[in-house]
Amino acid sequence: MRPFFIDTDTASDDAVALIIALRHPDIDVVGIGVVAGNVPLPQAVQNALYTRELCERTDVPVYAGEAAPLVIPLHTAQNVHGQDGMGDIGLPLSGRTPDPGDGVDAILQASHDHAGELTLVTLGPLTNLARALERDPSLTSRLPRTVIMGAVA
Repeated sequence: MRPFFIDTDTASDDAVALIIALRHPDIDVVGIGVVAGNVPLPQAVQNALYTRELCERTDVPVYAGEAAPLVIPLHTAQNVHGQDGMGDIGLPLSGRTPDPGDGVDAILQASHDHAGELTLVTLGPLTNLARALERDPSLTSRLPRTVIMGAVA
């Protein structure tokens, strides 16, 4: 199995990606980091925890990461994804607790635990990754593959 660490700003699109990864027989999701983006960080964390629970994968840790971009103010996409990020369809998206620890530290720890094997998948703003690189610039030497869902504004 291929170890993946997924960093997400969990809204409906990211939830689908998480479901695919969490249920794929060849992927070992070793952790999920959450960053503010599509929705504010507390809601994104709840959405990731709900998705993990839905997939019956509570063994996969979910860590809260950065609550705001490094330089610019946070602008969410709640006008697209709904206030809860999941289409405002009434899902139970509150009351869950993330795993202890920080999403940035979790990326770094996973890169050490799976050095030379880990695929880092980023589905949202790259704030957690930027902070991880600030803390440990050698991170890239341990990541043979990084997959980024991104766009140029």
